[in-house]
Amino acid sequence: MMRNMKPRQAGITLLELMVVLALLAVLAAIAIPSYEEVLQRSRRSEAREALSDFASRQEQFFLDNKTYATTTAALGRNATTENGYYVITIPATTTTSFTLTATAQAPQNQDTDCAAMSLTSTGSRTPVDCW
Repeated sequence: MMRNMKPRQAGITLLELMVVLALLAVLAAIAIPSYEEVLQRSRRSEAREALSDFASRQEQFFLDNKTYATTTAALGRNATTENGYYVITIPATTTTSFTLTATAQAPQNQDTDCAAMSLTSTGSRTPVDCW
């Protein structure tokens, strides 16, 4: 006696697909913010490098002119960092001291912990955790 049996179809069910999609969504919710944080921390090196370069230029300017520069143009470098994540300004200067500030630009401005990093002529760096 032969029964008429339907062959079993290979593949995945809608329920299995929904479980996989839910797992991917959970993983993405964890991984994407972590990745963004790593990117922000790595971009801070651009600000550190630029601030150090501007400090060196300020010291050379002081040797040449017996005063510190009040503008980034006087130091012969563009105020925007290489990849455009920061803009360097000189918010305070006297004949014997200076302060340089790197202000984060989009998309780096979401890095609220280090949105502004500063370096002074005495070597003081703020915020400390960003250096």
